[in-house]
Amino acid sequence: MIKLIEKCLKEYSEISDWLITETVTDSSQAFYVMQKLETTRKTLTKEYTIALYHRFMENDNEYVGSSSFKISHKLRKSDLKKLIEEALFAATFVKNKAYPLVQGDKKRSWKEKTIEIDPFELMDQIASIYNFESTTNKKFNAMELFYTKSIVHIVNSLNVNLKKTTNAVFIEAIPSYDGDIQKVELYKHFNYKNIDLSQIKQDAKNALKEVEARYYAISLKNVSKIDVIIKDQEVEQFFENLIEDYSYVSIYKKSTDKVIGDPIQKDIVGEKLDISYIPSSKANAFDADGVLLSPVQVIKQGILMNYYGSNQYAQYLGIKPTGYLDKINVNKGKSSLSSMTKKPHLEILALSGIQIDMYTSYIGGEVRLAQYFDGTKYIPVSGFSFSGNIDKCLSNLILSKETVSLEHYSGPKYIKLLQMEIV
Repeated sequence: MIKLIEKCLKEYSEISDWLITETVTDSSQAFYVMQKLETTRKTLTKEYTIALYHRFMENDNEYVGSSSFKISHKLRKSDLKKLIEEALFAATFVKNKAYPLVQGDKKRSWKEKTIEIDPFELMDQIASIYNFESTTNKKFNAMELFYTKSIVHIVNSLNVNLKKTTNAVFIEAIPSYDGDIQKVELYKHFNYKNIDLSQIKQDAKNALKEVEARYYAISLKNVSKIDVIIKDQEVEQFFENLIEDYSYVSIYKKSTDKVIGDPIQKDIVGEKLDISYIPSSKANAFDADGVLLSPVQVIKQGILMNYYGSNQYAQYLGIKPTGYLDKINVNKGKSSLSSMTKKPHLEILALSGIQIDMYTSYIGGEVRLAQYFDGTKYIPVSGFSFSGNIDKCLSNLILSKETVSLEHYSGPKYIKLLQMEIV
């Protein structure tokens, strides 16, 4: 199919360059309702995304227009050419500053180690762990488990020819707590690149613990300022938001006034940050443009060291593209969780999201569920927000010794933000 697409694209002189992405997805799926297996399903799909580029001159300046479309099955040549012509027509209305596509040299491929167990056996093991942790009034009402193997093959008009095979387990679960007054539920999702049954067991326990806390949660009263501890996905989002202004697109669009060598942390009292973008696995060796990926350190000891980003905006800036790296890696901290939790604090269990604005020095988030430690006991609370000054947070940042490895983040499991305002 790729050869047919290539042949058709080459018939149009108006098409300057092209990029074809073939994605094969082999997915095994299991659905549980009220802790019983309801159904299983296995799907195999193949999809092609074709991007074409039209270069043209205007007032002695070179521009490029682009357009893309998808096909999910084999087409006759005449039908394929019709789609190409429609995309080419659309590309003539796009006017971007010209940039070169990624240049390739030889055909290369990468492959993750396959999990050595039948996918449905694996999902049954995971479901059994979840159900074992359940009780009569605290259980998983529904679970959807997916074991997915993906093969991505990209080729372009400049000799890029790359293939990668990756796999992952994804779980959606609905833990519930049946109380005397009402029933409450939460939505939880987990991604696993590597299967660690002890971690899966801990995740199941935490999910049930959190839904019970949600049932008993009350309003937070008589607290105006307090230390806030975030964990796991919220920590990932914290660092993602913190460094998003240092991407090539942000630099090109002047979304930040920071330049290489500027301090991101000022008057540091807490811990200095080392933040890198890395590939999520050895097999995830290239991005959607065909850029070969390698780690890039964005922040070192609190100082901005490098920008990062896609081929297009790297070319605009005249620097080497890092490519789209999909995992943040952060140095672990010096403080244990036990030392971080001795004084009154809030441990966040669920946030609607963290907002960071470096220009206004703002950090905040809407809390859906948290545990309030008043100095002697924990009390589940919900229905409020916290906010503070991001510069002060970064100056006094406390990172945990305990680490976590998620699909798109590895580093401290917990972060402590000092004296956030409760609103």
